Amino acid sequence: MRWRDEKRGTPAVLAGSFAALLAAGGLAGCGPYSFTGSSLPAHIETLAVPIFENETLELEIADEVTEAVTQRFLSDNRLRIVGESRADAILEGTVTSYENKVYNYSADETPLDYIVVLRLTARFRDLGKNRDLWNEEAMTASAVYSVTAEGDRELTTEEEARERAIAELAEDFLARTMEQW
Repeated sequence: MRWRDEKRGTPAVLAGSFAALLAAGGLAGCGPYSFTGSSLPAHIETLAVPIFENETLELEIADEVTEAVTQRFLSDNRLRIVGESRADAILEGTVTSYENKVYNYSADETPLDYIVVLRLTARFRDLGKNRDLWNEEAMTASAVYSVTAEGDRELTTEEEARERAIAELAEDFLARTMEQW
């Protein structure tokens, strides 16, 4: 048996009133927010991603990071990638460190797996207002790989781990730039 209060109405009317109250209350708090899926200022529609600087001995690492970051923004499709002269914003970075070192040893001190660690500095700058929207002095990404049968890692080469760490960085750049906080 359904509950019914003769003074207030049927359950359907009550449900409709409750839904309207929730919607009104919810919308009242949404004034400064947008529903575009981005926390960027509305005037930023284009992005330049110049080649990252490289302070490491790994010759191609800055190009690889730049390419991965650019491709991630292209696939996201919320900002158009353009040259610096036409950009509303710029994403600049420097690869400051690249390490490939032993991560775990076996009981007999044989390396079981290794870790690739990339460190970067980066900033996202609004060119129209000439201000940084974010600036990070210590971004880090890493991936572990195993070269032995004893290791249980999905990655088995330094190159695979490097690609995974770079992909993680590209995802982090996108999230820092586009996601609402």
